[in-house]
Amino acid sequence: MPTILMNGASRGIGLHAAQRMLDDDPGLRLIVMARGEQPALPRTTVLHADLTSLDSLRKAAAQITEPLDGYVGNAGIQMTDATTPTADGYETTFAVNVLAHHLLLRLVPLTDRARVVITGSDAHFGDLRHNLGLVPAPTWTTPEQLARPNPAMKGRGAYSTSKLGVLYLVHALARRGVDAYTWNPSFTPGTGLVRADRIGNVLFRRVFPLFPGVNTPAGAGDQLAAAATKTIAGPSGSYIDRSTVTKSSAESYDEAREEELYRAAETLTS
Repeated sequence: MPTILMNGASRGIGLHAAQRMLDDDPGLRLIVMARGEQPALPRTTVLHADLTSLDSLRKAAAQITEPLDGYVGNAGIQMTDATTPTADGYETTFAVNVLAHHLLLRLVPLTDRARVVITGSDAHFGDLRHNLGLVPAPTWTTPEQLARPNPAMKGRGAYSTSKLGVLYLVHALARRGVDAYTWNPSFTPGTGLVRADRIGNVLFRRVFPLFPGVNTPAGAGDQLAAAATKTIAGPSGSYIDRSTVTKSSAESYDEAREEELYRAAETLTS
């Protein structure tokens, strides 16, 4: 019976993905990390954990002793600014979107066949074609600087930069022999991603879903489930855009930055 660890499964895309994976594989068991209430799902164990707290993640990870066949890192957050610190003093967007995934993958046992999928975003491209002008381009400096609250950076810029960091992390993991992928849902309104932004949340939930050609939480959930269960094939380190393996931005292929991020994440989460 395969076992997959997942976070970001309490609502929207993640909940749809969890339900689809369980429906498609009657032998699958999920371990879900959630801060609040988690909808009841069959064959699912819930571990309460706060992704903004390294100590909370360590305690939750310590409860997992069986080797895992997969990790689905769907948890992510977008803030209105980049000044909110976590309990550890790190900028919340970077802590949740990058450091939390790194720490969990360092702590939990994985089988040799385990597949790691972390949700990214085409916001990392930073161009009009991918972002409709709604999100500024990433502003990469150093991981140590990005991990600290920064009044000069806006929340959406912190978000796109953190999603570039996800790609760097995945590439570094792949280089270390992990079967790791970045999955992008593309523009998917109707989720709680921007719930910290009152006006943006209304637009995201009520207005943008009316746009033609946008993804839906249910459709994206199906795509994430396929990416997580190896239905979508591609070499380790690949970028999966919805259901297609393709290239991420030119900036996302930078081995020096990837290794710098990996080393910094080791230090920042130690």
